[in-house]
Amino acid sequence: MRTNFIKCDFSELDEFISEYKALLLSPMDSFLEDHISESEHFLITIDNNRAGYFSVHKKELLTQFYLSKEYRYLGQEIFYKVKKVQYINQAFVSTGDEFFLSHALDEYRSIEKQAYFFRDSMKQIKEDKIDKSLSIRVAEHCDIEEIQKNSGKFFDNLNESILNEEIYIVSKDNNIVGFGIMERGTIMKEYTSIGMYTLEAFRQKGIGRNILLMLKEIAYKKNLKPIAGCWYYNHNSKKTLESAGMHSDTRLLKIHY
Repeated sequence: MRTNFIKCDFSELDEFISEYKALLLSPMDSFLEDHISESEHFLITIDNNRAGYFSVHKKELLTQFYLSKEYRYLGQEIFYKVKKVQYINQAFVSTGDEFFLSHALDEYRSIEKQAYFFRDSMKQIKEDKIDKSLSIRVAEHCDIEEIQKNSGKFFDNLNESILNEEIYIVSKDNNIVGFGIMERGTIMKEYTSIGMYTLEAFRQKGIGRNILLMLKEIAYKKNLKPIAGCWYYNHNSKKTLESAGMHSDTRLLKIHY
């Protein structure tokens, strides 16, 4: 058996990506998608047949590993070769990706809990928890200075996000109380990742929950499914997401070799 790894563009893997998404137990958020998009991608061929692919972020972090069903019996052997040839010492693996996770766990040094992935439970939120005095609008280029002043380093690539109409400004009584972000999936295109930032003076008042509720409503109007993620140890963010009717079945793990 002759196995080759051929560097390629992500767009050259479309048939595998479709299969991969169909087998996922749960969607991934924009954090993991960004790491995958920024990775180098490699086609796996076995005896000159297209068998699957893998992706490596910054030369050491494995972000994808997939084989078509007819080659899955070779999974352990191929995974070992990927780690050895590419000098992999870490992997980002969603617990919703059963095939990748199973192989990533065969041999490892340690596991780090990285993040929660959330989906909407469609739970009805009590009326007294909804603040109807809040307003939300899409941020414009002229808002950049105000956003930076009030949110610190919360937003990455702020100019690009505003250009893509991903940033929202939330106000109460004509005062800015927080910001929302909505990033449409680049791999999971029917999903959009939502997040929020509440100004310090307005925290513990339900503002974060209401920002998420408004973002969910916007997402559904765009025929998108809202999802979210937060760092595993950000307990306040987790509570806020849960209070907005989100629930987490899935974790993102960082596995060390």
